[in-house]
Amino acid sequence: MQDHITSSDYSLTDIEKDFSNPHIPEQPAFVSDHTEFLLEKLVAQSVHTSSPRFIGHMTSALPYFLMPLSKIMIGLNQNTVKIETSKAFTPLERQVLGMLHNLIYQREEAFYQSWMHSAEHSLGAFCSGGTIANITALWVARNAALRLTAISVGWLKKGFSAPCAITVMTTWRFWCQSAGIIR
Repeated sequence: MQDHITSSDYSLTDIEKDFSNPHIPEQPAFVSDHTEFLLEKLVAQSVHTSSPRFIGHMTSALPYFLMPLSKIMIGLNQNTVKIETSKAFTPLERQVLGMLHNLIYQREEAFYQSWMHSAEHSLGAFCSGGTIANITALWVARNAALRLTAISVGWLKKGFSAPCAITVMTTWRFWCQSAGIIR
């Protein structure tokens, strides 16, 4: 794999043929057989984006130490969604978010001591990819821009969640502005 940057001369149509069976196999395959299939049909046809000579990818080559660190992460199988399943990783994640926040905003030490490990607040969020990160950022920006109004507080008292109430308010405000009722 280190010797090539581009994949072999197989066309996309030929590669799609290797991945065109929509049925889950009835019988399991040996790991060695499946590994051989992946090496021949997936790895050999993949573009070597981690080559130092490759340009045009969104990210550069991953640092050498990520492979052993990823093995630790996979082995521990932590779920940072709740503290009960990640007693040590959740505080670590919050610390890293605090470090990144401090890098950008440079707030005083007391701010980070007060907010970094708050169960009700967060200094940021890690997302699995760019699309989720962008949607999350838009959602947070929308909520920050709208804040809770008297009408949305009324919606909350009726049992609607804050995002639902804000979405209703955003839709209502957009409709009223479009109709010329409000500016």
